[in-house]
Amino acid sequence: MADRDDQRTLIKTKAKKFEERRIRSAEFSNNPEPGWYVLDDSLKRVVKLARDKSHDVQFEDDVWALLSRMGFKYLSKDRHCKLQYDTGNGACQQVDVLAVDDECAVIFECKSSPGPGTKPANFKTEIESLGGKKAGLHREIRERFNSPDLKISYVLATRNHTVRPADIERLRSFKIHHFSDADFEYYTELVEHLGTAARYQFQADLFHNQDIPEIDGRVYAVQGTMGGRDYFSFSIEPERLLKLGYILHRSKSIRVLPTYQRLIKKPRLRAIRKFIDNGGYFPNSIVVNVESLGKPLRFDSAPNAIEGSKTKAGVLHLPARYRSLYVIDGQHRLYAYSDSHFGVQNAIPVVAFVDLERDEQLRLFMEINENQKAVSKNLKHTLDADLKWDSANLADRADGIKKQLAQELGEDVSSPLYNRVLVGEDLRTDIKVITLEAILRGINLTHFVGRFTRDAVREQGQFNTGNSAKTLDLLKMLFFEYFGYFQTQFEDEWSRLPKDGGLLTINDGITALIALFGDIVDHMVKHGEISPLVDPPERIVERASLYADGLKSWFKTLSEDDRTALRKKYGSGAPTRFRRVFQLAVQKKRDDFAPSGLAEYWRDESKQFNVETYSRVADIELKLRDDLKDALTKTHGNMWLKRGMSEKLYTHLSTEAARKNRNIENDADEKSPWDCLNLIHIREIMMHGSQWSTLFQKRYTIKGQESAKKEDKTGWLVKLNTIRNNADHEYSVSQADAEYVAALHDWLILDNSDAICRLSATSSGIDAADQDADIE
Repeated sequence: MADRDDQRTLIKTKAKKFEERRIRSAEFSNNPEPGWYVLDDSLKRVVKLARDKSHDVQFEDDVWALLSRMGFKYLSKDRHCKLQYDTGNGACQQVDVLAVDDECAVIFECKSSPGPGTKPANFKTEIESLGGKKAGLHREIRERFNSPDLKISYVLATRNHTVRPADIERLRSFKIHHFSDADFEYYTELVEHLGTAARYQFQADLFHNQDIPEIDGRVYAVQGTMGGRDYFSFSIEPERLLKLGYILHRSKSIRVLPTYQRLIKKPRLRAIRKFIDNGGYFPNSIVVNVESLGKPLRFDSAPNAIEGSKTKAGVLHLPARYRSLYVIDGQHRLYAYSDSHFGVQNAIPVVAFVDLERDEQLRLFMEINENQKAVSKNLKHTLDADLKWDSANLADRADGIKKQLAQELGEDVSSPLYNRVLVGEDLRTDIKVITLEAILRGINLTHFVGRFTRDAVREQGQFNTGNSAKTLDLLKMLFFEYFGYFQTQFEDEWSRLPKDGGLLTINDGITALIALFGDIVDHMVKHGEISPLVDPPERIVERASLYADGLKSWFKTLSEDDRTALRKKYGSGAPTRFRRVFQLAVQKKRDDFAPSGLAEYWRDESKQFNVETYSRVADIELKLRDDLKDALTKTHGNMWLKRGMSEKLYTHLSTEAARKNRNIENDADEKSPWDCLNLIHIREIMMHGSQWSTLFQKRYTIKGQESAKKEDKTGWLVKLNTIRNNADHEYSVSQADAEYVAALHDWLILDNSDAICRLSATSSGIDAADQDADIE
């Protein structure tokens, strides 16, 4: 075993990503053995060679280094540590990492897979083997460290692996913890900020609700009532509170309670610690919730109580258990004492509630912090999931189910999207890029959960059982199977990183995959192929895969240029584009698959109407310019340009003309303010002063709209301008827009208003608020 002094030496090697060795310069031939490369050949007598560590060695070293930074007193020196578990035959168990301190010991079994991405694995043998040896290992460790009461925990640590539900159940039955990529990421960041104090949080995770015999839980306290809730107010040494306390960080998956705290920030912690070490203090209280486990807290009231007082003084017996106090507010103030000598010398004020319901804790946290740093949209989704989960409001409850599902798709270690989804305030990585918003956008395009008002069902969800927990479990199994199909059948594409052009595991791809699943389920339900609440998820996905197989041919023929174009060209329309591309690929395999709007989308995308529409718009714009100039000249004479429009528009057009003329060398090509006019400017000129009623109303009001406001009467100009911009910028003009421009052309150029009158009569019109465009 390596003590703290040994660890300081070993960690330098463990922290490196490569193995290192030295050979004498005279013996070096410039051709290192396979796998080795020159690290440093500048020394006189030796050459330093290096070899990248294998992924399994690297993972064990990373775990070792993390535990060392947590401050464990002893760590196994290398991966060859063995523990005897059978005194009869001397049988031993090889241990990847063993960590021991005065209170506990932790045995790590490490399993990794080369990245990127996660791969499914079967850990049945490892779990059952370790579980069956626990009694012997307990005996050996306690005897070797001469500590009969030493707490011992077992951990299966995995990197780049998803863990099957059956293995999760085995871990639970053998009381072995699972340490996932997310856990490693979380504790690595926590150690970075807290140093050895991160061990408090780690031990609270491993030994949740286990007694801490050496801690005295008694404190002098005052009992009172606030907001209809009983509470206790007391002072306690920070070191004691650190051992009893726990923080529900949003960066980590914890299924017992809502996790809402932001991860501790190192600069803030350092500033607070410096303030404390210089004699500073905070008079405001740490706010906690005490988890009683159904046993009333013992409170010994003091004699001589004040008659009529709303409070009582006495001695409160806090539960001397790991993770018995949940810190709702004040984590930075508390952890600032972790490496300070004031941790045992000071006593800090605490307000403690008892057994607050999960939504009450969350609401209290949000109320305390509502005027502080705004929470991110991603964090709001995760908080909403906790708040709305059991809501009496049916619409909120459905929203809570969707958000909880999105969250668990990223946090459940059995999910193919495990460690790819940004939950709460997770940091973005090369592989973790999918937002909850992208998943929710896809779910909202399906009919899986249903549509609700506050107290009524508008549309029953296909997989909504009427019970939130059961519905969530069903949807999880369904999506795990669905994404598992893509993880295995599209392995290369699934593991392709976003930065390398991956399409499936980016936001737009995930949104489209979920929406496609909804489209396929709709089709199968319509044709009687499945019964959503009757058939098991495995059968539903098996049937759905017969449709989704159509994407295989599409990916095989996808060029790199097309891949790049799909990712970059379509902006906010990308999720729709992805979905329509996937639908079309499925339809080519199953011609009976015809989701709503697919044919219309590709017809509109063909751009068949762009050239003709652009030509008609140009004719209309030229006609309007000439008509306006003629009318303004007759009314205002030589001052028609200045008097025919507002001062603001005149200044804008003059400035625009001057800007364009700076780059024009031929005087004959120079632009006048009138040359810079567009359709929105034409509309503004028509509506300037009394010009609409006196000059333009009769000619430019569509028949049937005579009683409308002038803003509504000129709405066709706004719509025409939008269509013109689409054609001008090479976006696709829809058939409906092409027909609208053709009708305007007939009216304004050919003096035939039949078509535009018919279209205007069936149109809902344009919102006047959307018609008024600002001059930029």
